[in-house]
Amino acid sequence: MNLNLCAIALLLFGSLSGAQSRAVDIVDDSNDVDNSIETEEVPQSQSKHRNRAFEDDWLKFIKTPPNKMQQAPGATLEIACEMMGSQVPSIQWIVGHMPLSEIDNLESNSITEDAPTAIVRVRSVHIVDHMLSEPRIYTCIGRTGSKTIYASTVVHPSHADQELGNLIVPEKQYQGPQKPRIIYTEKTHLDLMGSTIMLPCKVHARPHAKITWRNNEDKEIVQSHRFKVLPTGDLLISDLKWEDMGNYKCIAHNAVGRDSADTFVYPVLKED
Repeated sequence: MNLNLCAIALLLFGSLSGAQSRAVDIVDDSNDVDNSIETEEVPQSQSKHRNRAFEDDWLKFIKTPPNKMQQAPGATLEIACEMMGSQVPSIQWIVGHMPLSEIDNLESNSITEDAPTAIVRVRSVHIVDHMLSEPRIYTCIGRTGSKTIYASTVVHPSHADQELGNLIVPEKQYQGPQKPRIIYTEKTHLDLMGSTIMLPCKVHARPHAKITWRNNEDKEIVQSHRFKVLPTGDLLISDLKWEDMGNYKCIAHNAVGRDSADTFVYPVLKED
């Protein structure tokens, strides 16, 4: 199957079924106003990726953070950002105001995979687990190859805290255990048969969460030469085969609770 046709189909599917954020007390959760920004593309001669399935890198938002959010008293806030693109897009968050020129030159804090033939839809959630004393900007930055896009949201502290004015105590992280929240995962991963792919599963939890994976037959994955659950919780699949197609579920649990996230893996036949 042609990779470009797969990309179009997945984009249509993503636009129709974008996951909803689990953020608490959203003031403005509509995306009628597009708050995303796309930077100028780096010339291909300066890009470090070669032998790709696409002439040009591409990256688009499936879901941007809302323009503004209100934090409820004592509540943990989740800000979601979702995008899809060629290769394996990476998402990172910055907190506070940063000029656009600095965002363009910001070094990524994640290790990107060398997957020139992949098409991936990735989701990232930023956790605010302390009470804010003033409005704060959170920016989701997505990158793949020579493309960079970003979108910001302003989180306002609770009305009760705002009324305290100068009496607000310094910001402190919430104490006590927290149930797992999967904060970085892929919704869809498409790549050529024979490829090695890695499905991320990053978790925010206290105490530490145990991570397990279930395969496309809903059976718990055990370590083998082709399937490995890494110490980070990510799932590594080697020599991707057609029969690997299907849904893979990451499950994180601790003494407080559990969370899960699904990734659909789509192997594609190599073209002659």
